[in-house]
Amino acid sequence: MLVFNQDFSPRLISEDSIRQQLPQLFQDSIIVDLKFTITVVSQNVLDFLEFSNDELTGKNINYLSGECDVIGILDRKLRDGFFPEENVILYSKSNQPIEVAISGFYLGLISDINGRIILKIKNLSEMNVINQQLQQRKAELDQFIYRMAHDVRGPLATIQGLMNLLKIRKDNSEVDRILQMMDSHAAKLDERLFQMVYLAESDVEEGSPTHILRFCDVETALRKVIEQNAFVDFLEFHFQSNMDSFSGINEILTRSLLTNILLYLLSLPKQKLHSQLFFRFTREQRNLKITIGADGFVVAENLRKAISQEASIYTDVLNYPRLVNFFAAQKIAWKLNAKMVMHFIALEKHRITITIPKE
Repeated sequence: MLVFNQDFSPRLISEDSIRQQLPQLFQDSIIVDLKFTITVVSQNVLDFLEFSNDELTGKNINYLSGECDVIGILDRKLRDGFFPEENVILYSKSNQPIEVAISGFYLGLISDINGRIILKIKNLSEMNVINQQLQQRKAELDQFIYRMAHDVRGPLATIQGLMNLLKIRKDNSEVDRILQMMDSHAAKLDERLFQMVYLAESDVEEGSPTHILRFCDVETALRKVIEQNAFVDFLEFHFQSNMDSFSGINEILTRSLLTNILLYLLSLPKQKLHSQLFFRFTREQRNLKITIGADGFVVAENLRKAISQEASIYTDVLNYPRLVNFFAAQKIAWKLNAKMVMHFIALEKHRITITIPKE
């Protein structure tokens, strides 16, 4: 029987290998030596600083701070071995100032590894942008709630008024007309609520995505939508793709996006008897580019304005209920981090380009 007394763990897990794993252990960090020379940087910090790790390795921390002596600040703060957040300005590779909060400590305080300082970096500029976006979304939500309440109360008030007329009627001569008016306003209210629910649920995934978009499935789904919502004899539909499939994107959301775009196009008034649609799929680097063309479908000036402006889609759908499918597609595109651009070529001709990045 062989007995090994030698400890092999230092060879299996060396100090150097642990140092290499520090960015994974300490997210949002810049790791420096005792002279504040950068040894490694977390990927998310590299992303907003726009540098690569090789470009920063070997440079001292002041390389990122312009004329400010960050080394002097950190040296004073680290006299107790650690320090809480200190706000400073760092500069990206494109020389853009980025406000960050730095907190730090000597790695030797919590481990046997000496000679390293962990600097935790919090991107305050990014947080300020997020806060501004949240405030904007809150204002949009408040506006939507106000507008929705106004739109819903209108039909309800009318229905209540008509019911009071029924209660105080002297005879039944006007009953049919009053009931017809009540039915009309109830249908309007039902349509409004349906549009809101449809838009709210438009980016909900049914099932688990495989992240493989098969274009034969997409074509089948689009042709089925056309059969159910258009006169096939008067519509020329073209589907083009030089690929069998595209991996790395959510195929469930992508199909839903394209279905809503198609439903939006089919809802538009027709300028001529025969209209044309084409869907073209191409690969651009790591992205999937979708070009959609429509000829013979009229987009009125007020709808163009609604499509072009940046506002709350929920408020917009109250103003432009005909665009509910377009706004649903827009919402799904946001979830896919996709870019959707409209090109109005003529009154009855326009193009839509959608670029979906791989996840």
